[in-house]
Amino acid sequence: MVVEDDESIRKLVSEALAAWGYEVSAPDPSGDLVASLARESPSLLILDVGLPRLDGYEWCARIRSASKLPILFISARSHPSEIARGLAGGGDDWLVKPFETELLVAKVRALLRRAYSWAPESLPLLERSGIVLDRERCEASREGKKVKLTRHEALLLARLIERDGKVVSREELMEALWSGEVFVDENTLNVNIARLRSTLAYLGAEDLIETVRGSGYRAR
Repeated sequence: MVVEDDESIRKLVSEALAAWGYEVSAPDPSGDLVASLARESPSLLILDVGLPRLDGYEWCARIRSASKLPILFISARSHPSEIARGLAGGGDDWLVKPFETELLVAKVRALLRRAYSWAPESLPLLERSGIVLDRERCEASREGKKVKLTRHEALLLARLIERDGKVVSREELMEALWSGEVFVDENTLNVNIARLRSTLAYLGAEDLIETVRGSGYRAR
């Protein structure tokens, strides 16, 4: 469900999600949002902050009193205090306008994956900290800037993003990249991680991958 009072943005969001096979509803933003949710039972809510009847913060608080529905705020407001208010009040993520539709879709997919056991893991688009991975194209992007990845870089980044900030062991990463091979030097993983970090640096995300000593790696 998309609740947005700017018709052009509402249309952009709806069409972008529909293109990926999602069924989208867009109720009157000046109506009773709680009633619309009860009537349509959506899997996820995309919520603007500046709405005509009540602001998005108030609607979020009312929804959270009765539902764990994933909520993605979209707003032109980008100050950390605004974002913190939205997330502290029950929002699950925040997307600043204007935005790339690829990032929107990736955030929606990530929220669905985290919230519902039926959401598939093998999604073509994944997102973490503003980095969007298109694993079918072996391409990473951020704020309109794109970079090609090698197959191993794409596999590494996908496995790290899928874990939503949890540590992934070196053994699991090596198995993901070189499954079935008789012998792989551990230094080969170090080299691939270093190359991936160097590639991500082009997007300003050189710190995305954190080394957890004695355990493995995680995507911040």
